[in-house]
Amino acid sequence: MAKSAGAAGDRVAAAADELYGADPGEFTDRRKALADAAKTAGDAAAAKRIAALRKPTRAAWVVNQLARANPDAPGRLAGLAAALRAAEQARDGRTLRELSASRGQLVDTLTAQALAAAGVPDPPSGLREEVTATLTAAIADPEVSAEFASGTLTRAAQWAGFGLASLGATPPAEAAGPSEATSRGETGDDGTPGRRPPGERHLRAVPSPESGAPARSAAGNAAPARARAGPRQAARGRLSDEEQARRARAEQARLAEEAAKREAQRRQAFDDAERAVASTAAAAAEAGAAEDHLEAEVRDLEQRLTRARADLAAARMHARRAEAAERRARQALDRLPRP
Repeated sequence: MAKSAGAAGDRVAAAADELYGADPGEFTDRRKALADAAKTAGDAAAAKRIAALRKPTRAAWVVNQLARANPDAPGRLAGLAAALRAAEQARDGRTLRELSASRGQLVDTLTAQALAAAGVPDPPSGLREEVTATLTAAIADPEVSAEFASGTLTRAAQWAGFGLASLGATPPAEAAGPSEATSRGETGDDGTPGRRPPGERHLRAVPSPESGAPARSAAGNAAPARARAGPRQAARGRLSDEEQARRARAEQARLAEEAAKREAQRRQAFDDAERAVASTAAAAAEAGAAEDHLEAEVRDLEQRLTRARADLAAARMHARRAEAAERRARQALDRLPRP
C-alpha cells in the first residue's frame, strides 16, 4: 500500500512539474491528458489529484519559471527572511534598514530574471507589479515561499504589510525611545536633540558679573527643576510613542484583515469562475456529442432516402413497362376474331 501511495505521489509530482512548467495556454488540455493517462493506468487517486491541479495565473507562471531557471532564488529570499526575522527579534533598527534596502534590490533583480526566464522582456506594468508583489510576499509568507520553491504557484500573492518588522522598518523601541539628551531637553548646535557641549554647560553654570548672587541662585534652582522635569517629560514621550506604536500595530492588523478578506473574495471569484468553466465545458461536451449523434442520424436518413428514391424510380419504370405490355396484349386481343 505504501509503495502504491508513493507511486501515486510520484505520478502527481511529475504531472505538476510538467504542467506548471509548460505554457498556461496548454494547461487545461494537458492536465486532462495526464489525468486520463493515470486513470487508464488504474491509478484513480492520482488521476483525481491531477485533475484538481489549478491552472496558474500569468504572473504565478512567470514566478514559477524563475524557480526553474534559478533554483537558488527561493533560498536567497528565505535567507533574507531569516535575517529580517533575527534583526526584528533583536530590535536592531540599523540592520533592518540595511536589509530593507537589500530586499528591494534583490526583489527587483529576481523580477527581471523571472520575466526574462518566461520570455517576457517587455511586460505590461500590471504583470511586472504582480510578479514583484509575489516575490515580496514570498519573504514574509512561508506558504508562498514553499509554493515558490516548488514552482507550483497558482496565483499572484500580495504581502499585507504585517510581520517581519514591516520588511525592514525601524522597530518601535528604537524609533520611539527618547535618548538621554532628549529627555533632558538638550539640543545640539544644529537644533536637533543631543548633548550640549561641556563648555556650553560650564558657561551657563557660571553667573555673569552683572547678575551677581541672585543669578547664581536662579541657575542653581533651575538645574534641579530640569532634573525633576526630565523624567516626567520622558515618561510622557514614551507613553505617546507607545500609544502611536499600538495604533500603528492596530492599523496594520486592520489592513491585513482587509487584505485577507479581499484575497478570500478573489479566490472565491476565481473558484466560481473555474466551476463555471468546468460546467460549461461539460455542457459543451454533451452538446458536441449530441451534435455528432444527430449528424450520424442525418447521414443515415439521407442514405436511406437516396435508396428509397432509387427504389421508387425503379418501381415507376417497372409499372410503365407493365402498362405498355398490357396495352399491347389488349391490342392483340382486339385484332383476333371473336369465336
